Amino acid sequence: MISWRTESIWSEFDRLRREMDALMNAVTRPSILREPLWREARLFPLLNVYQTDDSYVVTAEMPGLSTEDLDIKVEGDTLSLKGVRRPLEVPEGSSYHRRERTTGTFQRSITLPARVDAEQVSATYKDGVLKITLPKEKAAIPKQISVKTE
Repeated sequence: MISWRTESIWSEFDRLRREMDALMNAVTRPSILREPLWREARLFPLLNVYQTDDSYVVTAEMPGLSTEDLDIKVEGDTLSLKGVRRPLEVPEGSSYHRRERTTGTFQRSITLPARVDAEQVSATYKDGVLKITLPKEKAAIPKQISVKTE
């Protein structure tokens, strides 16, 4: 005969609930010592995306980045940015007091609302801001139809 101890089953569920509560609190509520986990993710680069009548424009903050260390690709309705943030040279014998700027490789992809004409995409880099202009495919551009009276 198998004896079921219901109190041990319910105590395990209670323990699981407490652990899930602690996880959700860590994700959504800041503590005195740290930011919420969703802020600590630190997406790079930070992006803004807007659209005009005939294109989408993406701007990305990328201070100190060399254009040779950047790779931009468009496939269908997806824009991908890859690159490398190289460390700044510090004088020999120096040590950091604070080091908040991360270095290394990064990758960021976003899905645009519609397909773009990949052959006409252009990018400029000025004052640490990358600007990518992605012309919409002709089928995605609304066409005004005029009505004629007969």
